[in-house]
Amino acid sequence: MGTLGIIGFGSFGQFITPHLKKFYNITVTNRSDKSSIAKELGVKYATLEETASCDVVILCVPVQYLEDTLLKIKNHVKPKSMIVDVSSVKVKPIELMMKHLPSTVEIIGTHPLFGPQSGKNGIQGLNIVVCSVRSRRGNSLCRFLSDNYRLNVLERSPEVHDKQMAYVQALTHFIGRAVNEMDIPDVEQKTKAYEALLEVKRTLGRDSMDLFLTIENENPYAKEVREQFIQELKLLNDRLD
Repeated sequence: MGTLGIIGFGSFGQFITPHLKKFYNITVTNRSDKSSIAKELGVKYATLEETASCDVVILCVPVQYLEDTLLKIKNHVKPKSMIVDVSSVKVKPIELMMKHLPSTVEIIGTHPLFGPQSGKNGIQGLNIVVCSVRSRRGNSLCRFLSDNYRLNVLERSPEVHDKQMAYVQALTHFIGRAVNEMDIPDVEQKTKAYEALLEVKRTLGRDSMDLFLTIENENPYAKEVREQFIQELKLLNDRLD
């Protein structure tokens, strides 16, 4: 078994740990102490430096904290190790990894299009995007994810990923956050369409503000899509007046 480090042991880091344990000896770390949770999940809790020295390192930190993390680990990653991020955007994280990490390490951007809520009943058949920007083992990783987890692996460039996610995630989360803040009610006289809107509220309303800010502020194409949506709402409302 190889060693795998997870830097950032929040909800997503905790979610993926049981899925990875059968293939790796796992070490985890977090800014605040999560050692008790690591013990419950049966994995080692260690320092940032020790976790960064694993064969594979998964960065589960919000994009706004990624550069600081990279600066702290760049002198501790092993040559020929694989560094993987799981951010909801890809252009900026990959630029930061290419800038700060040694040229001896492999860099792969990923975006699992699921999380603790959508993957709570299993991850088989769910989508994951892989951006093999500097790696000899990119194809092997795709096969590993497909063969062992039955994930639907989508190989994309960082730019294509972010352009599509501006609609798929940024627009959806923008709407979901809005209806969550409105606290739209669950009533008896509802339609299927309204049930779908309530499900958007339930699913996305539980996401952290860090994730929301990452999706909306770190995707270079998200603002244009939001502004287009707001403009269409205004035009529709003006027609009603």
